[in-house]
Amino acid sequence: MELLAFLLAVLAIAFVLAKAIGKRGARKVKIKRSIRASGFREARSAEFRAEASESTPSSSLVALEEPPAPSKPPLVDTVDCDLDWIYGSLGADKTPGEILGMMFPQTRFVENQDWTALKNSPESKKDLDLMLACCKAEIETSQSQLVFPQPECFKRVASLLRKRQDYARELSVVELYWQLCDSVYEEVKRRDGLRAQLMAQHSALKAGFKKRYDKAQLLFESNNKNTALMPR
Repeated sequence: MELLAFLLAVLAIAFVLAKAIGKRGARKVKIKRSIRASGFREARSAEFRAEASESTPSSSLVALEEPPAPSKPPLVDTVDCDLDWIYGSLGADKTPGEILGMMFPQTRFVENQDWTALKNSPESKKDLDLMLACCKAEIETSQSQLVFPQPECFKRVASLLRKRQDYARELSVVELYWQLCDSVYEEVKRRDGLRAQLMAQHSALKAGFKKRYDKAQLLFESNNKNTALMPR
């Protein structure tokens, strides 16, 4: 009996041990399977991300495909920057009236205007064509009567051109006025002899445009430099 009881006890202990070992092995297998499944999911997700990145263009490639922005046009267009109307080949053997017609073609077919009739009209003084018609009249009177031309209408034209940033023709208008004064001065001096009053009047009329001329020349040169630096 004692031997039988001992054997039963041994069998019971062996059964318990076997059951415990079996549970532990099953837990290890479950853990391994879960690790393998998670690793598989991570690998597949990495593959999907790689495929998505290949199918979607990168930001750098998109940037390269965008067309370049168009260059900005120059803020100011210059007009006949060579200033050849008076002293260059264009002005050779031309009368002051013809030079004015080259600079401003609209003056070739307009009627002359009297400056004294328009000088008190603010609206007329803002009209470039009217002021040019006054200059045309002053040129003809100056040449026919050998008198200095009135400077006011020429100053108005120069001022209107300054507002339009047309510095080339502003300079040429001043030079044209100076040429008129010089031609009258030389002809009167030849005819009547040199007189102090003639010299003083001639110098004062030309000096009245000197400050404007110097400023226009600086603006003209600065504008040309800025235009040269603009991308083409």
